[in-house]
Amino acid sequence: MYAKLLQLLQRLESLSLREQVMVLLGIPLALLVACELLVFGPARTTAAEASKAANQLEKDVKALGAVLAAQPAVAALPAADQLLRQRDELQAQIDASRAIIASVNQSVDWGTVVRATVAGTPGLTLTQLKTMPAEVVFTPSMVKPAPAARAASAAKPAAPVAVAAAPASPAASAGGTADTIYRHRAEMTINGNFGTLLGYLQTLQRVPGDLHWTRLQLSVAGYPQATAQLTLYTLSTRAETPFN
Repeated sequence: MYAKLLQLLQRLESLSLREQVMVLLGIPLALLVACELLVFGPARTTAAEASKAANQLEKDVKALGAVLAAQPAVAALPAADQLLRQRDELQAQIDASRAIIASVNQSVDWGTVVRATVAGTPGLTLTQLKTMPAEVVFTPSMVKPAPAARAASAAKPAAPVAVAAAPASPAASAGGTADTIYRHRAEMTINGNFGTLLGYLQTLQRVPGDLHWTRLQLSVAGYPQATAQLTLYTLSTRAETPFN
């Protein structure tokens, strides 16, 4: 390596002054051109492309920010205690509905209710007994199917229409389907001794089955005689009135 360097110096000394100046100026110029082609040029190109990409990213971020700013504000999620409270309320409603459905199957002996005023309780007189037509409280058609169920039923092809209708089931022919719940109401007016009348009202509370009260009006014109006006109802899966 040292010998080669000496040879180059000797060759440089053997050149004329003009040639030496040209060599000394040409070597740095050649190095500069080589660095420009191999290092500085590609670096400038890479920097320009990176700057262009950064500008494009900045434009995209600004566009996304404008889109997000135009979106409506999202409601805050309910807190955990609120969700628990809603769950407890829904569970209470479900339990109450189950209790009502279970009470439908407990028939009330209306004959016992009426006979207790006529003959079973001395001193009481049934002056009025008025029955109301059965009212539909619940039927499966009142329940709206879920969106998925509606979509499935819409996609399912319709079944061919039968030529002869199938015979109705005994429950349906008896006055409604087993899934339909009816309310049967009766208005009663009872006269009698005040103490005996109160005892009869307590007896009604112990009547087997699910007997509901919607109205109770007690009037005393001349003590100890009193008058009680009651409106009672029961729930049943049968449309026939139980007062016949």
